[in-house]
Amino acid sequence: MKYRTTTIVLGGCLLAAPALAADLARKAPAAANWVRVCDAYGAGYFYIPGSETCLKIGGFARAQYTAYSTDSSAGGLWGGHRNQHRIGTVADGDLQIDARTQTEFGLLRSFIEIEVVNGTGPATSVTLDKAFVQFGGVTAGRATSFFDFYTGSTLNVFWEGPVSDSNTNLFAYTFSFGNGLSATFSLEDASTNGRRDNTAGLYGGVHSPDLVANLAVAQSWGKAQIMGALHDDYALTSAGPSRLGWAIGGGVEVNLPALGAKDVVDLQVAYGRGAIGYVSQSWASAGTGTTRDFDVDAAGVHQASAWGINGGGKHWWTPKVNTALTAGWARYAPGLSDAGFRQIDLAANVGWVPVTGLTVTAEVEYRNVDFSSPAYKDQSGVIGALRIERSF
Repeated sequence: MKYRTTTIVLGGCLLAAPALAADLARKAPAAANWVRVCDAYGAGYFYIPGSETCLKIGGFARAQYTAYSTDSSAGGLWGGHRNQHRIGTVADGDLQIDARTQTEFGLLRSFIEIEVVNGTGPATSVTLDKAFVQFGGVTAGRATSFFDFYTGSTLNVFWEGPVSDSNTNLFAYTFSFGNGLSATFSLEDASTNGRRDNTAGLYGGVHSPDLVANLAVAQSWGKAQIMGALHDDYALTSAGPSRLGWAIGGGVEVNLPALGAKDVVDLQVAYGRGAIGYVSQSWASAGTGTTRDFDVDAAGVHQASAWGINGGGKHWWTPKVNTALTAGWARYAPGLSDAGFRQIDLAANVGWVPVTGLTVTAEVEYRNVDFSSPAYKDQSGVIGALRIERSF
């Protein structure tokens, strides 16, 4: 084997050391493939090594503590007598993965959100909140319903006002006209979002998807939307043919920079017939025990109707302290039974952001339900909640 002599200078002394020719021929190690920041879509994105896909990983960890009291257990609103006065705790973990690639045909995006919740019971649930692909104007998978707009300014940890607030399996196309104006048409599976609650055993199989459409605008002053939905009231029995349910709504959010850089105020109104989940999501998925889209008898399908008005706002007193208020009014008229009612919801909170990513919120919520029939006892209740959330 051939040798060469390598001269090394140490402290002014000359040293000679042999070096193998094979060592000299060895290739230098490849440069490290460092992760690059991707700033095309905002903060937090980075390039997946070896690709042109930008990735963002986020989510939150949340601790929540509640205590509530109702004046009565009659009417089936909040369970039996043993549930009148109760405490509860929740530990909630959420993971979000957002991947975006710019292609020759436009942006290709995929988004996944998984939430794990453990609450008083004990009970643990794992939920696929979202999993969708967007390409051009297409959105396919599980995403927020395109009927949804305003879902409240407060946390609404226990009682949510009359709003549509759901994730659902859908296939949609959005037309963007520029200047913040867009229109969307969406086919949505109502059996995957709680709007087609079948606890009363009234619905048959999924006969057809809901058709949802909206016209939306988002500009420097705020944003607004008008929306509508068609829903198939497909009865389990053969007492009569299915009937077409429907819902319409509109909402507006106005920025108030004169009061604060992040201050906003919101208002939304909705009406539904045979599709009450679009007026109040909580009625369809975990409502009063008396609400449903329709009733059935020998004469056929009798649709329920509902009105809902909800509004609120948030004000930042300092960059670290804010307050929020949400108020809602709703009226429900059943298809056949006498269990109609009107409902009032109020919620207020104070939020503190001691450091970026950490929010501590204390909230009080109130609900009053006034039944139109003396066969049902009126109900009211109040809840206090404390939530500590670290988002990233």
